[in-house]
Amino acid sequence: MQTTAVIRLATRRDLPAIVGLWEELMDFHRARDPFFTRSHNGSDIFARFVAENIRNDAACVLVATVDGKIVGYCQGMLDRHPPALAESDFGQILDFGVTADYRRAGIGQQMFETLCEWFRREGIRRIEVRHSTYNEIGARFWPKVGFKPYLQTLFMELP
Repeated sequence: MQTTAVIRLATRRDLPAIVGLWEELMDFHRARDPFFTRSHNGSDIFARFVAENIRNDAACVLVATVDGKIVGYCQGMLDRHPPALAESDFGQILDFGVTADYRRAGIGQQMFETLCEWFRREGIRRIEVRHSTYNEIGARFWPKVGFKPYLQTLFMELP
């Protein structure tokens, strides 16, 4: 079932709802990998990060609303690879989440398309995103909207 959401730029008044969605997203990830356990003040730190991005011309913070309720958010940022590359400018998707009750309703697609429009207006041709390999939802969503792997990040924990 498709749900039409209103996708708009976030404001500081949206911070509590965005932080709540981020907490849900982090808890979703933590259930799959304890690495994503929030710090004791993680929500406050994240709120400051989002507030900075709302003011930052090199960032785009969007919210998705249904009947006036914020049900999703995303953050994108302009970034740059080392200048030795012919095209070093790129867009980075930092966060992307839709609350559980509204997933698989097309809201993520609507947010993604709006974020792509912002990147295009900024002259960006390449967008990159990272997602946890344990996130089965992201593993389906990102290839569906056109992403393909080009690097693999590996990790190890030292004893």
